[in-house]
Amino acid sequence: MAVRHILLDMDGVISDFMGAILELHDQGHLLEQWPPGERNYAGVLGMTKDEFWKPVDSVGGRFWQEFPPYPWLDELLTLLKQTAPMTISTSPSRSAACASAKVEWLRQHFQQPLFMDFMIGTQKYLLAKPDVVLIDDQHKNVDLFREHGGQAILFPQPWNENYAITDRVGYVKSELEKMTQVG
Repeated sequence: MAVRHILLDMDGVISDFMGAILELHDQGHLLEQWPPGERNYAGVLGMTKDEFWKPVDSVGGRFWQEFPPYPWLDELLTLLKQTAPMTISTSPSRSAACASAKVEWLRQHFQQPLFMDFMIGTQKYLLAKPDVVLIDDQHKNVDLFREHGGQAILFPQPWNENYAITDRVGYVKSELEKMTQVG
């Protein structure tokens, strides 16, 4: 089947949300000791969800606008552009400032002042179609996308079942090749 379009998650795939939030909590060292596959971020830090999000909310949009891209950003974008048109599909946090700050981040790191190829919302599965691929680091997004008829790749990160995969771009490439093989 052809891949007609790719939806690329932002936080945890192209932007280092986890590194930024751990640093905000003065827990930057924890990423190297992350329990493999553990999805409960607040729990790993010994916090409630409210305690986890409180410093993010207090910093406001600046938190979302200033964290770094992952080092594989350019390589991943090159691969995806060779495969199919792409749209960033990102979930907002509970902070109203998050959405506009994410747009600014995208415009800065894609080096396009008017970058508009993005969708902000939590229900990524609504975009699922057989020839659309979601690349996301969250199990729930990948599972729902597949359940609604789309294809999905669980992007390897310490907090999901693909934690042992270190060549993230190579993994995405091999998964996309499997999806496009005629069989």
